[in-house]
Amino acid sequence: MVDYYSIRRVNPYLGVLQVVDTGEARAYSGNGRRWQVRKIESPGAATERSEWQETGAPRLVDPPVDMLAALERRPRVPFAPGDRYELWLLRRDALTPLALLRTCRWAREMEPVRDPTWRSFLPGSGGFRIASLPQDLAPERHRDALERQVNLAARPRPVAQWFERHADGGGTGLAGMRVDDGLNGRRLGAEAFPELLVDERWDSARETAVVMAYHDWNAAALLAHQNLCRGTRVRLESAARRRPAPLLDTYPLIPEVLDPEAMKVALVTARLSRGQYT
Repeated sequence: MVDYYSIRRVNPYLGVLQVVDTGEARAYSGNGRRWQVRKIESPGAATERSEWQETGAPRLVDPPVDMLAALERRPRVPFAPGDRYELWLLRRDALTPLALLRTCRWAREMEPVRDPTWRSFLPGSGGFRIASLPQDLAPERHRDALERQVNLAARPRPVAQWFERHADGGGTGLAGMRVDDGLNGRRLGAEAFPELLVDERWDSARETAVVMAYHDWNAAALLAHQNLCRGTRVRLESAARRRPAPLLDTYPLIPEVLDPEAMKVALVTARLSRGQYT
C-alpha cells in the first residue's frame, strides 16, 4: 500500500515536504515537481538515493520500480498532513506550547529530547530583519534577538514535550524533557497550540512584532500549511507578495489562495526577478 502525505521541516524551519511512501522507499519533494527517492534496506543500513522528475530532468536515476509507479500515479499536491506527533518547547511558567521543535508521523519516530533549543534559520541564512531593531545591524543580530526572546521564555530549565495532535486541533501530552507525571497524559485544547511555528501571544507589542516578523518572512512556505484560519492566510498572502521569490517553489503546495489575481502578479514579479520570462 502506498501512502501519500506531507510533513513540516522545523527547527530550523525549511517548509513542507510532500512524501510518497511505499514502505521500502520514500520520495520527498519540496515543490511537487522534483523528487528525491531514498531506499532504506534495513535499520542502520546505508540509504540509497536517486532522483526523479516528470520532465526535463538533467539527472535521472531510476528509482525502484514500485516507487516509479507510485510517483507516476500520485494524487495532486499538496498531500494531506501526516506529521501528527509534535515536539513543543514549553513556556517557563504556564507550561504551554511555545515553539515547535520537531514533528513526525509515527509514535516510533519520537526520539528522546537532548537539545531543547529553538532555532530560527540555518547558519549563514541572511536577509531577515526586525523592524524595531536598527536596520544596519548584521542579519545575524536580528536572528539572535528572535532566538534569544523565544528561548529565554522557556529557561532556565526548559521543558520540551511531545504531543499527539487530534482531528479537533487539540493534543494529548506525552513524554519529553523534564516532563513530570502531571504533564504526561494531559489534554490541551486547540487554542493552546500556536497556529504557526511560534506562539505570537506575548506580554508586549514589541515581542509580538518580533515573532510576527519571523512568520511573515517565511510566509511563502507557511502558506503550504493546511487548516490555517482565514485571517492568518490573508496576512501571509500579503507578506508573501512583498517577498515573492520563494513563491516560485511553494506555490504548487498552497492548498487555498484567497486572492489569486494578486498572487499571479507576485509570481510574474518573481519570475522576472529570476530571469524566467515564461
